Amino acid sequence: MEITNSRSGVHASLLISSTLLTSLIALPMSAQAIEPASVSLGPVSMIPQLTMRTGRDDNIFLTSSDEKSSAVTVINPVVQFIAEDGANAYKLTADVRQGIYHSSQDDNYTDMQLQGDANLVFDVRNKLDLLAAYLKSHEARGTGLTEGANATVNDAPIKYDEKTAGATYTYGADEAQGRIVGKLSYTVRDYTNFRSLTTSRDRDTLSTGVTFYYRVMPKTSLLFEARRTEIDYQNEVVGTSSLDSSEWKYLVGATWDATAKTTGVVKAGYAQKDFSAADRDDEGAFTWEAEVSWAPRTYSTFVLRSGQELEESNGADNYIDTSTTSLTWDHAWDDRLKTALAYGFTSEEYDLTSRKDDTNSFSAGVSYDLRRWLTVGMDITHAERDSNQAGFDYDNNTLVMTVQGAL
Repeated sequence: MEITNSRSGVHASLLISSTLLTSLIALPMSAQAIEPASVSLGPVSMIPQLTMRTGRDDNIFLTSSDEKSSAVTVINPVVQFIAEDGANAYKLTADVRQGIYHSSQDDNYTDMQLQGDANLVFDVRNKLDLLAAYLKSHEARGTGLTEGANATVNDAPIKYDEKTAGATYTYGADEAQGRIVGKLSYTVRDYTNFRSLTTSRDRDTLSTGVTFYYRVMPKTSLLFEARRTEIDYQNEVVGTSSLDSSEWKYLVGATWDATAKTTGVVKAGYAQKDFSAADRDDEGAFTWEAEVSWAPRTYSTFVLRSGQELEESNGADNYIDTSTTSLTWDHAWDDRLKTALAYGFTSEEYDLTSRKDDTNSFSAGVSYDLRRWLTVGMDITHAERDSNQAGFDYDNNTLVMTVQGAL
């Protein structure tokens, strides 16, 4: 289950649902266990995969009372086309996810993502990565704009389209003492149903950033980073001040690779969010991002992730001050049998309504590689949210079985 926030990155992610069941089955523990073979189509290689996940969710709307349970099945075919031209590489990925709620057919969904990547190497010092993606997704009832008591106000999930274009330019050789990385991305999100509720949430996001890396040891570099995110809401509501804003982040930190069995990146600094409307309060806050992995053995890895963001609000608030921390442990008992344990904690503070949510989640999973091309697995998860406002608490338990195959 992913609890990190990728709003500032250039990669679009396929969000199948924010219920814990579909979060879990979107990212099964065994997702990378198989070794798919490719099909040669002349200069292009095709890699098809198919994953089927089925399980039970005892609170699909994440409500504090009158919980509704359902069996859920997700069918997820993915196909990639890869071409290489010298040092340059090109990839096209098509990802479709069909979700079926067996006891709540109105919540069925079909999400899809089409994404193209180009990795261009001009010489040892100059590299350019390009991305273009189209995402057709949804917010499950009980999440996003329909949290808490609003979970079943609508008779179906909220749907949206998202289009993203991005570029990352790197100047400097991998082993150079100094290296500069610049990033640019533009995302357009348009909601497509329940327009009386969603019209005001259509928005464009422009993100830019530059990072300077200074190598101080063979495997360790200091980093200095500045990022700017501009959010422009497309449809203003009469009588309501605009939510348009810009956010600056200034970060310093370090990145290291394979040093004393650890790999990681740690950044800390200051974030400033300024609103275009004078009657909305600007905010400055300490911010951080960290991901550190420790492998005491080649077959056993612990990963700690943590971060803070001023996220966009789904209600009347200006923003949500969100901090997340997770710890995972992946262990391979032999060449075929693997287990995974995970704990996550999220704290969300809403600036105007004084709402505060703390969410704890636990998950455990096991996978077994029957063949090089076939993996089976099972995952269980428990999550609970404690809110200081009635109606936003919930408990959620899921059990998921996964079968993943390739050529």
